[in-house]
Amino acid sequence: MTGPEAARRLLASSRLRRLAAIWDGGQVFLTGGSLRDRLLGVPTHDLDLAVTGDPQAAARAFAAALGGRAFPLGRVPLVTWRVAGAHGNVDVWGIGDSLERDILRRDFTVNALFWRLPRGPLLDLVGGLDDLAAGRIRVVRPENLLHDPLRVLRGVRLLATHPRLRLTHESEQQLGSAAPGLQAVARERVCEELRTLLAGPGVERALLVAARIGILPAIFPAWGGYTHVRPLARLAAGLARAQSGAGALARGAREVAPAVLASPAAGFPERWEPAGAAASLERGGWPPRAAHRAAGAAALGEALAEVLGQDTGEERALAVRAGDQFEAALAWAVARGGAAGAEAGAPATRLLRWWRAFAAAPPLLPGDEIASLLQLPSGPARAEAVRALREAHARGEVRTAAQARRYLLLAVR
Repeated sequence: MTGPEAARRLLASSRLRRLAAIWDGGQVFLTGGSLRDRLLGVPTHDLDLAVTGDPQAAARAFAAALGGRAFPLGRVPLVTWRVAGAHGNVDVWGIGDSLERDILRRDFTVNALFWRLPRGPLLDLVGGLDDLAAGRIRVVRPENLLHDPLRVLRGVRLLATHPRLRLTHESEQQLGSAAPGLQAVARERVCEELRTLLAGPGVERALLVAARIGILPAIFPAWGGYTHVRPLARLAAGLARAQSGAGALARGAREVAPAVLASPAAGFPERWEPAGAAASLERGGWPPRAAHRAAGAAALGEALAEVLGQDTGEERALAVRAGDQFEAALAWAVARGGAAGAEAGAPATRLLRWWRAFAAAPPLLPGDEIASLLQLPSGPARAEAVRALREAHARGEVRTAAQARRYLLLAVR
């Protein structure tokens, strides 16, 4: 893309013209990912703005005009003001004493372009426009990665979210060299990047590159020397496809996707150890409950993948055992199978419909009757008896209340 072509695309935006008219306390520049994506023709609702003058006052002016709320992100001196509105976020930060220095502090050349609102010019001091046209991701300066090592992870995240872009060989080496710095980055920032990476259409390639250049071991040590990256990357791609949709599989895929990152610690693909996976995710920054749910759902998904589509009692029993994690386990099982489209959707849809009907139906025996019959107090033993009966019902081993009582007395007691 040439400079004039880029300018024509930006001049056509009525939203950008409106933003320029809001802040009169200095100049306003569109930059970062929001400018990059507009030049690529990728739809974007969020905006990155750099302003001269007071960024806090600018953010409040944008919030008042757009009907949003302005609040700070980060710590002094690296503070960004976010305006959260109904139609996306606007991030605002201040340009210091030199626009050139601000540009040279950026992470990648494709993120270091500046468009002065409302009519330009387009400022490109580092060759970002040529790199964008060529599909290259190139580091502005290696020291910028050391200043904020999260940029290392952002580089491979760009591979996931923008499949047309490629890291240059030199940039791969620079990211790999700076990767140990990720150990010191706040885990909530790391998790945000990883969630975005896992949902991207290019996640398979992103994970392959991240593994090859040694980025992930700084966050998840079990990735060091891991030799099963390719099947794991394919699994991640299946989950990303599910996340891009809607409904049960999309919800489930979003919940279980982090387990991909913990798979080396779980022993994937030969086995799946939920405790090891959960501990790995917690170390990476996931909240304990979310980590344990993702690891447990993946374990159930591993078992379900073995029988999905066979229309057997064991398939239905596993669905019942999963309980409120069934959607996540099913999403994992579908992705684990490697099938796509109707080939994967038909058995998953059938099992999902059965599970919903089964979950909505009254149990063969209420919990109180089960406790009385087996003389069990409230606690794990009672819960296990209820679970065993429901799984037997799902397998078709019991169909009536009378059969349920006999089953409990003979098989559970």
